[in-house]
Amino acid sequence: MAKMWKFLVGVLVALLIVLLVAEFGLRWFIGSELRASFREQAAADGVTMEQDPTISFGPTPLVFSAVSRTVPNVEVTTPSTLQVTGQEILGQPGVHVTLTDLDISDTSDPVAAHMVTVTELPSEFLLATVQKAMREEGADGGLVQVSDLTASPDAGTLDVEFNGGMATLNLIPHPVDGVLTFEAAGGSLFGFALPAQVTALITQGLQQGLQEQAGDLRIDTFEVIDGGARLQLSGDNVALSQVADTQLPRR
Repeated sequence: MAKMWKFLVGVLVALLIVLLVAEFGLRWFIGSELRASFREQAAADGVTMEQDPTISFGPTPLVFSAVSRTVPNVEVTTPSTLQVTGQEILGQPGVHVTLTDLDISDTSDPVAAHMVTVTELPSEFLLATVQKAMREEGADGGLVQVSDLTASPDAGTLDVEFNGGMATLNLIPHPVDGVLTFEAAGGSLFGFALPAQVTALITQGLQQGLQEQAGDLRIDTFEVIDGGARLQLSGDNVALSQVADTQLPRR
């Protein structure tokens, strides 16, 4: 009987060693693939990657997930490769993504039961978004031109400046039912109120640009922070291919 127990213990130890090696190998391989994919995307965007992305799978062993075809928790953090020069935007903002119950039955297109994404957008990007809206409407060559955008965390507003600071329009963000809207306050030029169509164009342009960034995800929160804004997005039953197809609009 003692020999039998020694044999069983030996088998269990050997099995655990194999599982540990397989677990380490799986995590290393997936992390390596993520880093390689991110480098390829950065190169395609024409930007330089200064940091590697990170990925975490929580305490549940991946070897169990290979059997159940579901990964309970995945967290991915990618650094920002965003480069804004004037109205030209290259790269992507940094994001922190949390995936819950990731279904890997279809390895070519995993689906997360729930996904939460947090990203930060600098004022330069928000300014380029507003200027793009003005340009597309043919309004950037008139008397009223957007010259700057400043984030004011204390007031909770995005302050759009016109004609080198001769007027300022304060935009108050309001996420409602997953959709972002802006309330415009203030704004006068040469002592006269800004035309209603200009105010509407700016608010709608900024709202549309950010909604393009969100894709089909809900915008849960929009927080004005130093230097820009922080967004939290979420979605249910999200195919990762759907997220991969959501890219920042080029300028």
